[in-house]
Amino acid sequence: DALPIYEESLRRAVELEPARADAAVPLARILHARGDVDGALAIVREVPGSFAADGLAARISLEQNPSGEALQAAFAALDAGDSERGLDLLIGALPAADGAKDDIRRVVIGVLDELGVDSPLARESRRRLASALY
Repeated sequence: DALPIYEESLRRAVELEPARADAAVPLARILHARGDVDGALAIVREVPGSFAADGLAARISLEQNPSGEALQAAFAALDAGDSERGLDLLIGALPAADGAKDDIRRVVIGVLDELGVDSPLARESRRRLASALY
């Protein structure tokens, strides 16, 4: 099984350089998927200036909030690799989100950051996010 070797190398990289987003975010995702929410949060909190880390922290916050249940389909789509559906559901949830708007925005920005600036989906979603927020 390659995952333990991958996870172990991520752990070593994070031990050496806790703020290194390219190791910390994938490791935090592994822990989050395993249900180790506290471990995932402890790692992403050490990564300043990373939209992906901030987005994962916001997702965990939403998942722990009862109002976040409406977002489970969006998170499931993202976990399955369907960024387009996940972003659609998250952006669509913004108008009714009240107190969760900022966390949803942070999750969306984290996904957009991972897609990259050249992604047509990211460009379109960024435009839709702006009109949903402003």
